[in-house]
Amino acid sequence: MVRFFPMKHFILLAYILIFSTGFASLAGLAVLALRLSHPFIKRMLLVQSLFIANLALVAGYYYAKQVMDLVGTTSSVDFTFAVIATLLNLALYGSLVYLLSLHSFRTAHKGLSKTALALCLTTMAIQLLHLASALFGAQALTSSGQWSVITYLVVGCAMLSLGILLLKSRKNDDHPSLKTLYGGIGLSCLLFVPLGAMEYVLGAFTQFAYQPLSLEYLMYLLINTTILIAAAKVLAKQPQSGSAFGELTPDTAKRFLLTAREQEMASLIAQGLTNKEIAFRLGISEATVRTHIYNLFQKVGVQSRIELLNVLHQ
Repeated sequence: MVRFFPMKHFILLAYILIFSTGFASLAGLAVLALRLSHPFIKRMLLVQSLFIANLALVAGYYYAKQVMDLVGTTSSVDFTFAVIATLLNLALYGSLVYLLSLHSFRTAHKGLSKTALALCLTTMAIQLLHLASALFGAQALTSSGQWSVITYLVVGCAMLSLGILLLKSRKNDDHPSLKTLYGGIGLSCLLFVPLGAMEYVLGAFTQFAYQPLSLEYLMYLLINTTILIAAAKVLAKQPQSGSAFGELTPDTAKRFLLTAREQEMASLIAQGLTNKEIAFRLGISEATVRTHIYNLFQKVGVQSRIELLNVLHQ
């Protein structure tokens, strides 16, 4: 049979796509962290960085095997790749444990959060066994079919619980970008389960032609797409010429003795911007924004943003 598109070229193009979206999503997370300053986003930066590092190792392994013919010729090269891969997997699941330790997860969905956390810790224990078997020459312990099934089940359950947790957390946050992140990443984690099962069957009973590509990378592409969409949403949030509350009139500003900066704050609040977004827009610190808003509340005699807007636009 004639191959019109060699496997090596296909794999190369696939990795170019995966890495390009991966680095783009890292930039997207950096933008989101700057604009929203949310702990979930900051911790996702660590998770994403470690996942890219894992992908880079797999790509390096494939290059060493297919281009340089290093893998399989010297046991030291295989051993080095195996140890580094295990260490990176340990770090990756450690970052997920760090993500799951967020206060919002532990308080809103305590039982589910504990389950996901326990499964991730179990996965780390499995990775430690892999590392020990590689270091002490006991690969037979972790290379059996039963061990592979156990590993897939634990990882699959961990991703399933994480996906459900993120989807439930989506309901607790009103910001559109965060809702997009929780929903998209949550669905991606759920997608891991059927993709992982399918890949296990393909690897166990068929000749899967496109190793080292993994079907689970589809989940990663979906996560990258989700992050880019969320970043686009927060960047597309531009000042509106008007709002549901209308423009602040000079008479109102004069009546409450509002400074030019306080009038600007009122306008940005009317557009629905958070303190972090206002600080980014004006090039000032969040502490300064809070001070201006506090002074604004004191002058108008209100205690919330809704009260402020209602009083200013009566």
